[in-house]
Amino acid sequence: MNEHKQQRLTVLVVSLIYLVIVAATLVKLDVAALPKPTLMGIVNGSWAEAVEGYLTDHLGYHDTLFRIKSRADLFFGEKMVQGVYVTDDMLLEKLYSEDVPSPTALAAPANEFYNVTGVPTFMLLVPSASEIYEQTLPANAVNADQEQLIRDTYSATGSGVRCMDVYPVLSSMKNDYIYYRTDTRWTCYGAYTAYQNAIQKMGFSAVPYQRYVISHLSMEFRGDLYNRTLYGGVRPDLLDYYTYERGSTVRSVMAYYADGTTENRGTMLYDTSALQSEDMYRFYLGTPCEKLVIRTNVESGKKLLLFKDDFADCMVPFLLQHFSEICVVDLEQASGHYLTVANPADYTQALFLCSMQRWEKLW
Repeated sequence: MNEHKQQRLTVLVVSLIYLVIVAATLVKLDVAALPKPTLMGIVNGSWAEAVEGYLTDHLGYHDTLFRIKSRADLFFGEKMVQGVYVTDDMLLEKLYSEDVPSPTALAAPANEFYNVTGVPTFMLLVPSASEIYEQTLPANAVNADQEQLIRDTYSATGSGVRCMDVYPVLSSMKNDYIYYRTDTRWTCYGAYTAYQNAIQKMGFSAVPYQRYVISHLSMEFRGDLYNRTLYGGVRPDLLDYYTYERGSTVRSVMAYYADGTTENRGTMLYDTSALQSEDMYRFYLGTPCEKLVIRTNVESGKKLLLFKDDFADCMVPFLLQHFSEICVVDLEQASGHYLTVANPADYTQALFLCSMQRWEKLW
């Protein structure tokens, strides 16, 4: 038997084993608790994904079985696993168009902030890799038009909110390493390209790229899309660290948690212990908290109030070159009361920086 036929037989056998185990387990499961089908869910595939998620959560030997099933699906022509499209070079998250708030609703938080505070306000919504690399998706792949949604959201902002459209910049650089291969987020280089464009609109000159020394923290970073699929056919990612020797110095870092506790992190912006954990990306800003106040030796007199999701984490070191203080508000922990987490009067500028995929789910 040649190698190709042997591989086909192996995949077929393990797929049958998986199905037998699923069938046996279903007998013990509460079938009534399975996700209920809807016409829209059946058409767009979300119901099948929900059932698959339920089964994998309730089956024993989850990781092993799920790897078997993922490989079997791909072997037999399926190009999506757990809402993730599998391409030759990247894992790309499927973008849904259902239940997305209107552009007016998506623009409302930034509009409300400016109308209440009068602080000069900027907005940067980051397109997903699935939008930038849409042409690499499988034929007939379902993917929402995120580029248009970002533009419509920007159009719905008031005159006091200055919007930064980084889509053209990222799209023009898509052949570079600007998004991770196994994670939904952008790389440090992707963040730098956006920073370079955005900081000029905020009234500063960007630190030239060639002044940074780039160190590789890890060459084995596997991100959230890998964790969803457990598919190892895409190369692991590089986790980078940018150093500007003549740049700003961090003088203090204070973390404020949603439960009211605080943590004095000294002068440590980065969390090196994260590199030995399953969440390496936590290196950039440490353990997530509701508010992080970072003070530097920069004497510009400028202070930034940054509302963000985790896309902003690896951009903060670039922004620190221009501000004496940055107050970082995590919208995933404070979206319901984001206006009261910090005193806007203490800051000279505000920036809403969030991935479009996360932004549309926050409000």
